[in-house]
Amino acid sequence: MRRAGAADAGILLVGANTWEGIKETHARNAVFGAVENGSALFRQASRGRANAVDHQGRVLATTDYFTSEQQAMVAYVPREGVATVYSRIGDTFAWLCAAGLAGLAALALRRRIGVC
Repeated sequence: MRRAGAADAGILLVGANTWEGIKETHARNAVFGAVENGSALFRQASRGRANAVDHQGRVLATTDYFTSEQQAMVAYVPREGVATVYSRIGDTFAWLCAAGLAGLAALALRRRIGVC
């Protein structure tokens, strides 16, 4: 997903095969990945929930393997995505937060031991 965002992919095509108990969770997680990368998503599911969303996560079409007789889905998905902070810097912010936490923990440990 990160490479798709860095490459300014306009549409993500995702294949899925889930089971009934987790179909909603998997469908929502795929949408989150598309939104953070600024891409539209067309997620085909041979079992589970298939969905198409734009770069803002708005549902354009959806179908459920377990409840729909019709297993074909047609949606007009935007071809162009948008740039997002995550697609540009990736996990850099998360790694900086982890490094800051490690630094604060080391400082607290030094003060507790009495080195400072």
